[in-house]
Amino acid sequence: MVDDEPGIRSGVKRILSGHTVSFPFMDDDYSFEVREAATGEEALEMLEHSPADILLLDNKLPGINGMEVLEIIRQKKMDIMVAMITSYASLEVAARATDDGAWDFLPKPFTPAELKASIDLITKQLFLKRITTRMKEEGKKIRYQFLSVLSHELKSPLNALEGYLDLMKKR
Repeated sequence: MVDDEPGIRSGVKRILSGHTVSFPFMDDDYSFEVREAATGEEALEMLEHSPADILLLDNKLPGINGMEVLEIIRQKKMDIMVAMITSYASLEVAARATDDGAWDFLPKPFTPAELKASIDLITKQLFLKRITTRMKEEGKKIRYQFLSVLSHELKSPLNALEGYLDLMKKR
């Protein structure tokens, strides 16, 4: 949670403590550990040392703003689902944030139900993204194994054919 307002940070922490996300297709329930940062610089430092899955990011921050933080996250290819939160919500800011990689946009003030709904959707998206990545990796392994077995199995008949052809050439 990155916001320069301590009240917002503590409210989000209170709302999400004890909140779990579960869907029928998930093996486990997901719960949340909320870490706080008051500035963009502090958030980036925290993310470098201890990555996060979901980042709630205010746009108006002292120092570098939320859009700049989002740009740095995108440049560094950090695997984080970002939800922008701001009291200065506009269609332009929402479109830019989405273009820069934000998955959701939550205007302030938001209710606990709105925050939880956003977190639930982001968590589902994160779960599906990771399952898809795992399936791609497993698919590569399976294709490699298949090609290894295929090449091995093709070598045996080819070696026999080569031997017979060699015998025929010699006679």
